[in-house]
Amino acid sequence: MIVERIENDLRQLYRHQPDRLKHIYGVVKTANELALLYGANTKDAKIAALLHDITKIKPQSFHEDAILNCYTPEILEEYSPPLYHAFSAVCVAKSEYGIINEDILNAIESHTLGRPNMSLLEKIIFISDYVEPNRTYPSCCRVRPIAYLDLNQAIYEALNDSIEFHENNGGKVPPIAYKTKDFYSK
Repeated sequence: MIVERIENDLRQLYRHQPDRLKHIYGVVKTANELALLYGANTKDAKIAALLHDITKIKPQSFHEDAILNCYTPEILEEYSPPLYHAFSAVCVAKSEYGIINEDILNAIESHTLGRPNMSLLEKIIFISDYVEPNRTYPSCCRVRPIAYLDLNQAIYEALNDSIEFHENNGGKVPPIAYKTKDFYSK
């Protein structure tokens, strides 16, 4: 079964980084809760949650090579390196695990900044990554209860806080983040 294979690979990959594995399983737990609450496919949510950070610890050269093999070079120009893992994870999901479900792939790809008009699964993975129970920063704690009441409002709040944080700290904010925030502000 694909889920067991992914879990075995994650345990091996993150054997020296238990906090990253704890985060991934926090996202799995939250995604399952939100999928049940909002009526999404729980198996798809689990697969996307397990794979969302599968390449997180890989070196930048890995991400760049994967992106150049699966996407256009503009990704490397538009996004900052800490966000590359969302794209390289999609490449790994396809090549290593045979994932062809576009909703799962889109959920993995958009888990960092979202995108306008996300599917239910994309919304669940995006917000689960932001509010999973192991995250304790103030914005996450403030947005967590909103996620269980209104996914769209939670997405807006999370993006608004993230954009503000990155702008205040000199970080690069890709245009998709502003477009997504504007979409969910309505």
